[in-house]
Amino acid sequence: MTRIWFALSAATAGLILGATSASALADDSSAVADVQREQQIHARLDQAPDLRNNFLDVKVYDGIAVLEGAVDSEQEKKEAQQLAHVDGILGVNNHLVIRAARK
Repeated sequence: MTRIWFALSAATAGLILGATSASALADDSSAVADVQREQQIHARLDQAPDLRNNFLDVKVYDGIAVLEGAVDSEQEKKEAQQLAHVDGILGVNNHLVIRAARK
């Protein structure tokens, strides 16, 4: 009976460790994909003539892009949101603010 209990305990521990490492690998690959998507979005924003002079911060978390920074108009805000939709992006949280007009 003791041998069976020990074997079951060892098998359970192996399953737990295996599941943990598989989930860690999935988290790592997801993080790498998020960084690649951030880079793609930055490249698209840098190529847009209306947006390249603005400092825009992009972060991607589990396929959701978050845009922060300031733009000059509502049109630029919408353009940035559209450009953030690269392959693998599930949604965009657009926290860009529109700068007040200078007098």
